[in-house]
Amino acid sequence: MGLLFETSPVEWLTMAIILFTSVWYYFKSEYSFWKKKGVRFISPVIPFGNIKDMILLRKATGEMLKVLYDEFPEEPFVGTYELTKPMLIIRDPELIKRVTVKDFSYFQDRGVPVNEELEPLGSHLLNLTGKKWRTLRSKLTPTFTSGKIKMMFHLMIECAEQLKDYLEKPAQNGEILEMKEAVAKYSTNVIGLCAFGLQFNAINESDSEFRRIGRRVFETSVIAAELRMLQSAYPSAMKIFPMKIVPDEVNKHVIRTVKEVMEYREKNNVSRNDFMQLLIELKNKGRVHDDEPVKSEDKLDRTSHKETETNVDFTETLLASQAFIFFLAGFETSSTTLSFCLHELALNPEVQERLREEIDSTLEKYEGKITYDAIHSMSYLDKVVDGLRFGLLQTKVGLTFLLSKFKFSVCEKTEVPLKLDPKAVITAVTTGIWLRINKRSDS
Repeated sequence: MGLLFETSPVEWLTMAIILFTSVWYYFKSEYSFWKKKGVRFISPVIPFGNIKDMILLRKATGEMLKVLYDEFPEEPFVGTYELTKPMLIIRDPELIKRVTVKDFSYFQDRGVPVNEELEPLGSHLLNLTGKKWRTLRSKLTPTFTSGKIKMMFHLMIECAEQLKDYLEKPAQNGEILEMKEAVAKYSTNVIGLCAFGLQFNAINESDSEFRRIGRRVFETSVIAAELRMLQSAYPSAMKIFPMKIVPDEVNKHVIRTVKEVMEYREKNNVSRNDFMQLLIELKNKGRVHDDEPVKSEDKLDRTSHKETETNVDFTETLLASQAFIFFLAGFETSSTTLSFCLHELALNPEVQERLREEIDSTLEKYEGKITYDAIHSMSYLDKVVDGLRFGLLQTKVGLTFLLSKFKFSVCEKTEVPLKLDPKAVITAVTTGIWLRINKRSDS
């Protein structure tokens, strides 16, 4: 201690210069990666790399990536840095296709490790890597065929009917509503029926348990947002400083729910056309019946890498993890897509009216019923929301029901442009999506 106080100003200055120089050389070395590769890159800022506005919570992830994406519009790809971690942003569509399809076996891992002991619901396809990921993906792929999704279509219709009834009164009075919360109730009910085979009653009950669970998972603080970015940039640090993403309450509730549903169905010989039944089939038979022919690229993926697969024990926790990610992916992304879509349609009434006309004419052909084929036949709807996989189909069903009965318009609380929340895990707005809803005069 005495030596510390006896250190002269010159020695302090020398140590400071050495420390500063060491840090400077460290960052210079780290930030030379793309230059050595001959890749055009965006000049990084010490110590943020190219995500300073994200770290300081000035921009949401999507906004930050858009800025970086637009930096070199003539380049097929551009090098950036997430703190000191090199990150390549690919712009060329053909190169994107090559990475995600042809050469996918080299890029299958997402780079975010999971501590399965700390996060029991983290063992899902989004997080797993290597042989375990490949085996589980191969087993689960048949659960998401169009045939399997079509079997769940009537459940989406049931939930959309509930949403329509819920909005009748406020529409009659021309009220202003926060649409993200309204459609999140619908999405929660859809996932409840299609994933768990349960009525969550999120539309009619403000204190619905699973609606509360959904909010709990996506609640985030400034500290959590910063830790999430550090986790992404330095995944190995998770082994030293483990970070729990999903609260214990959520873990216990989901695992208990899945266990109870499975036990009840097996004990009482109950079978339903939903995702939970497919998980039970996977647990008992080790596979899910594939009702569609395998595409050539999928066949290559399933056969040429069989030697990389491993035995997987389909425990209740592992199966609960798949139901959990189904819940998260289907609930938050679908409600965000639908609410953003309604916002755009309110800002562009001519597009809203053209889509409504297509819906009306299609329903006439199908005797007023919204069927799977009716949704599939609407070409303009496909321009508004593209795709027919589960989440997008759920969005299309909700949108079709809403526009067949109601009109949406901007009001004094409508934010233009929408301000994105920089803390959010999935794209979200800071103040909600407020629109005026009216009942159609001709309905």
